[in-house]
Amino acid sequence: MKCCTNNQGFSLAELLVVLVIMGLVTVAVYGTFLSTQRQAYTQDEVVEVQQNLRVALDFMVKDIRMAEFLNPEDESALASAPNQMLIDGNSDGDYDDAGERPLLSLVSATSMNGYARVISEPSTGTLKLASDTQQQFAAADLVRVFRPVDMAPVTEVLSISSLAGDDQVVLDLTGATYAAGDVSAGDLLVRMPAGAADDDFPLQIDYQLVDDPSDDVNMNQLQRRVLDQSGNVVEDFQLIASNISGITLAYLDDAGDTTGDLDEVVAIEITMTAQTDMTRTGNSNFSGVKVRSLSTTAKIHNGVVL
Repeated sequence: MKCCTNNQGFSLAELLVVLVIMGLVTVAVYGTFLSTQRQAYTQDEVVEVQQNLRVALDFMVKDIRMAEFLNPEDESALASAPNQMLIDGNSDGDYDDAGERPLLSLVSATSMNGYARVISEPSTGTLKLASDTQQQFAAADLVRVFRPVDMAPVTEVLSISSLAGDDQVVLDLTGATYAAGDVSAGDLLVRMPAGAADDDFPLQIDYQLVDDPSDDVNMNQLQRRVLDQSGNVVEDFQLIASNISGITLAYLDDAGDTTGDLDEVVAIEITMTAQTDMTRTGNSNFSGVKVRSLSTTAKIHNGVVL
């Protein structure tokens, strides 16, 4: 029995149709891939922007709350209080001229946000602290004891040699003038920045926006430094957060109204904005610049009541 066979192949027209269909499918798939990739990159940068905002705001709020800590009541918690931390004075579109990146300057006994009440002195140089406050300190930390009644330092700047049980801190008294009984119950043990000296009281904490390395003129870094009362650098400017595009500050009195009198300021309202980089996911090939903003009001504690 003879079998019939068909040796006819695909025509050129059929091949072209298949190629066109495959091309369209490939273009669609590739377009979807690119769109998904752009969205992923954009989302990553938006998350970074939001994290920078939270970190920057957290740092500023902590320092504002500690402003005027252990300072005399007749001294202001603020040495410099701009309403905007970027001021385009000559309207040239950038902030390169002098005075266009003003400082927010806070005055405090410490820039470390760590302190504890002394309960007793079981032995010379060993201080028993209020319950659950020992964890704010570590061996080799610099500390100083202050007396809240008259805002005066009781000791020189000392180092912690070790932590002991029962909420105790052991001070390194090598070369110190410290004597038994110098510290009394109710005094405050306060963390000091690395490199602090005996005459570094009070300290000044400065915040400033500076240019980010990006080519996007709206990208700025929030930086922080610590000075002593003579203007000497205790801690030079350090990066706190990037992608910051602006910070607006309003100074409130005890009635909640804005005031220009620094002696009346009891709280600072902060509005901070950040955005994606125009030279990265903020360009037109992606979905444009994404702007995020956070606002909060930080109260100046004006000392500590324990």
